[in-house]
Amino acid sequence: MTDSQQTAAAQDAQMVVEKDRNRAALRKTFYGRILRSVIVGFWVMVIAFSLMRLSPGDPVRLALGADVTEEAVDAFRTQLGLDKPFYIQFWDYFTGIFRGDLGYSYFSGRDVTEIIGTHLPVTLMIIGLSILFAALISLPLALFVATSKSNTVNYMFRALTSVSLAIPGFFLALLGLLVFGVYFNIAPAAGYEGAFPGNLKYLWLPALANCGSLVPVLSRVLHSSLVDTLDEEFVETGVIRGVRKGRFYWSYLLRPSLAPTVVLLSYMVGVMIGGTVIMETIFSLPGIGRELITAVDGRDYPVVQSIAMIFGLIVVFFSFIGDLTGYLLDRRVTLS
Repeated sequence: MTDSQQTAAAQDAQMVVEKDRNRAALRKTFYGRILRSVIVGFWVMVIAFSLMRLSPGDPVRLALGADVTEEAVDAFRTQLGLDKPFYIQFWDYFTGIFRGDLGYSYFSGRDVTEIIGTHLPVTLMIIGLSILFAALISLPLALFVATSKSNTVNYMFRALTSVSLAIPGFFLALLGLLVFGVYFNIAPAAGYEGAFPGNLKYLWLPALANCGSLVPVLSRVLHSSLVDTLDEEFVETGVIRGVRKGRFYWSYLLRPSLAPTVVLLSYMVGVMIGGTVIMETIFSLPGIGRELITAVDGRDYPVVQSIAMIFGLIVVFFSFIGDLTGYLLDRRVTLS
């Protein structure tokens, strides 16, 4: 074997070793990220369980009324298990989760699992439609502004996104009701139909109003990433090679620029959940957010702690998926 062949073989072996090392490091980081998500999810559950018990108000007296006797209060408290020490209550709740038992509502007597299963899909559909609308608006807007050579377009883009950031979501919801529900009569002002796709006519307007806080942030971040990508040499190479427009916009511009936007979007799911609660109240939708508000008012411990835990786990899940998707879009992103 000649010296050049030996050198080439050594380089190939080194590349294989380096690839295996990178794969092992990625696997270790991936599993570490899963473990961290589990730990965060556990502490979300602890905080959700503790908050209501630390807040003022007695759920037993609220459930039984003002004229109830102390004997009845003590008996009902024992029935609910509220007379046990805090750590025993938490252990009962923690072990019940793995059995699919989240307890029962103090007021309605309904199974909390049934409440969540009935109302959570409405909230998830609003969040999903909000993400879809935000993507459909932000991507072409940021791409148009980034590829535009006009300073006027850039100034208008910055001004409009700054103004839209200052507009609260409830105002957009009320404005949407006035325009689309009253003037054009293309969106119902209240009510709900549970079956898909009939329920979309009740959900598209709340989702559109809810994405109002996402579009200016996402479009600005994506615009900034696109501007940086346009300065890369491979973009100029794609222009010189005469790559087809569709492939050029996706492979050379959007895909290298989307990673920061996707990661940001995953971390903004918490903002969307808060906005969804407002939208469900304004549009009288039977989502889990309205159930949460009702349960907080009544100090309904099992309902509040379970819904808060579900919301926290949704945020943790989307954060993990966002990090993973950002890495798949751009390998320069690390799963930290």
